Amino acid sequence: MRRIATHYITGYALGFALCLVGLTMLAAILWRAWPNVSTSHSVFPALEQYLWTKDFDFGFGVRLKLMHLTIMGAAALAFGIFVLAFSRKVFYVGKNVLLQCPFCKNQWKASRARGWGTCPYCNQMVQPKVVKIRK
Repeated sequence: MRRIATHYITGYALGFALCLVGLTMLAAILWRAWPNVSTSHSVFPALEQYLWTKDFDFGFGVRLKLMHLTIMGAAALAFGIFVLAFSRKVFYVGKNVLLQCPFCKNQWKASRARGWGTCPYCNQMVQPKVVKIRK
């Protein structure tokens, strides 16, 4: 049985953008903190202390601690990876498949799984969900 993977372009774009923003934030924070932290014997506690004590000024009176920016960068990176992981759909091509319409929830048999098709019940162009595969 063959597998066909489709990718959602908007999901990939959003996922890559979030990963890029998160990695950029984390790299910039590490770049700024490393000269002050690298001389310490215990690097991780010194890094944590540095991130909690130093601020970053955005202008217009907006200031954030570097630890808050680190948390936001890590969250953006994790959410970007999550979006990338779930922005694809896999179809299995067998002899007969049971498809389900995402709108009217009716099911019908087809000879193969398709990326897009017309629902025979609501007559809309849909991307049906594969419910059951029959060999």
